[in-house]
Amino acid sequence: MSLSLIDVAKILINTLVRLEPIGLYAGSAMSAVVFSDFRAVLLFIGFLGNELVSLGYRMVLRGGMNPQCAFLYSSDNDPFILPSPITQTIGFFAGFFFMDMYYKNQFSMLKFFFLIALIIVTIYSRINIGCKTLIDAIYCILIGLLVGVVYYNIIKDYYKADYLNQETTIANSQINSFFSLN
Repeated sequence: MSLSLIDVAKILINTLVRLEPIGLYAGSAMSAVVFSDFRAVLLFIGFLGNELVSLGYRMVLRGGMNPQCAFLYSSDNDPFILPSPITQTIGFFAGFFFMDMYYKNQFSMLKFFFLIALIIVTIYSRINIGCKTLIDAIYCILIGLLVGVVYYNIIKDYYKADYLNQETTIANSQINSFFSLN
């Protein structure tokens, strides 16, 4: 059995999409630690919140798990699936950065088209492996976009790289002391 170039491309795309959430989580956590970037801390907290939202509605709606969506399999051949579908995680990521561009009034064509391409490739990959239907994938993307937009609106005043190093004022001294690392 030989693989065509198209088969190899599909394998690579599906593998990269499957690794996207881990890359995003690890990247934001490492950026927070290595570069002391408070924005990365907030993004990582947002990713965890997105997982909790997804876990909540999965528990309430008693949603089933599709083994095609498995991230890993155990030695007993049991699938390990993250609470948040990959499409929802990518939707959250895109919604968060769309709002960042909106509130900073700095439209980046490269960032915008990269995020749109990431959404399209993720939807394609999830449909290609049988994890989602087109409607399911769009639904998950929209949920993720909504969660990302709402989360950004909640934390937009604190989303600064050097937020912890800024002068405190009387109005926000309690908030700053809460987020202080000292």
